[in-house]
Amino acid sequence: MASSLRLRFLGLIALVLAIPAWSQPLPSISPELKLPRGDSGLERVWQRMDTLIYEGRGSLNIVHLGGSHIQAGMLTDAVRRAMHDFAPGVQGSVGWLFPFPLAGTNGPRSVGVSHYGTWVGQRCSVPQHRGPWGFSGIRAYTADSSGFTVYHKEVPLQAKSVLVFYPGSDSLNLPVVLGPVDSIVRRKDGIEVLFSHPTDTLKFQWIPRPNRRDTLSIEGLLFSPEDSEGIRYHSVGVNGAATHSFLKARRFSDQLRELPPDLVIFGLGINDAHKARGDFDTLAFELRYDSLVAAVRGINPRAEFIWFTNNDALYKETNNPHGLQVSRAMYRLAARHDGAIFDFMELMGGYGSIRRWMANSWARPDGIHLSQVGYEAQADWFAQAYLKAYLRHQERSPW
Repeated sequence: MASSLRLRFLGLIALVLAIPAWSQPLPSISPELKLPRGDSGLERVWQRMDTLIYEGRGSLNIVHLGGSHIQAGMLTDAVRRAMHDFAPGVQGSVGWLFPFPLAGTNGPRSVGVSHYGTWVGQRCSVPQHRGPWGFSGIRAYTADSSGFTVYHKEVPLQAKSVLVFYPGSDSLNLPVVLGPVDSIVRRKDGIEVLFSHPTDTLKFQWIPRPNRRDTLSIEGLLFSPEDSEGIRYHSVGVNGAATHSFLKARRFSDQLRELPPDLVIFGLGINDAHKARGDFDTLAFELRYDSLVAAVRGINPRAEFIWFTNNDALYKETNNPHGLQVSRAMYRLAARHDGAIFDFMELMGGYGSIRRWMANSWARPDGIHLSQVGYEAQADWFAQAYLKAYLRHQERSPW
């Protein structure tokens, strides 16, 4: 049975890899995950994939951490779709969400959010914003009678429970949650809402106590399906975020522990590199990443990592050489922590290639961000690289 499933799965992978995306740019070389210390780098992830695909059990928690390309959802939504395409029989769920419109900023198009009341947003990437923050690196706070509704437009949430993270829960009025609520459990860092049957929508309302200076500060939402098995792909991104940004998040580790991650995809670096020539500190950049790795491995010592190199970019309309320094630093980080590299800068054509991407509308006129087509290409190339690395594991496996 396992052998038959393996053949069917490998055939599906071959089909997915063979489908061209004619409207997208072509990679300069074949997309690959590079493992500086050899194939052991992602072996625990592949073993979890084996169990999911061939035995129909187990789970894989993936966290993708980055900046505006993650907050906007264009890259992560495309990656989520690509991963579902090559393993359609494996249950997938969204997991962590932040309702970005509450903070007055953009979010993934795949997430629907409506709200009322007066909300104020703060991001860990803005120097004058003081927080405190949780795992999301962004918060939305209110002192009014307020509420919001969240749902996903592409992937039914099918949530049996949801954790709503906000500090000071024990000193605030208990929120009202509409829908098939079985119970609400107060926690020191928010509430856990338990539903009598799975629901696709969270409807949240809060009223402050009279004559008190109560403030509710939403830090994130974690949706949990009735069946905990399958792939959960959590995307966490903040506009303007750099490696130091999430290190300022006081409750980063406490909330990350609720997942916990098996694979972390790091996409921080474009904002670190966006400086005048010569101002990028490679050592400080690596040390901050070392701290992020330590925070993750303090929760799951067996967690594994993939680093996304920056796309090529401009700084004040001139080519920015710091992207190459980021790439070299990420190769050292992957070697040090037995991780993998997805070298997107190399795939898009290397140093100076951003101008060709801009000319073809694969990147935006600012010379920093990609267009929708560019992010879709990045996601497709990553999915191809991920699949090829998994196929190499398959060739070594005893199935």
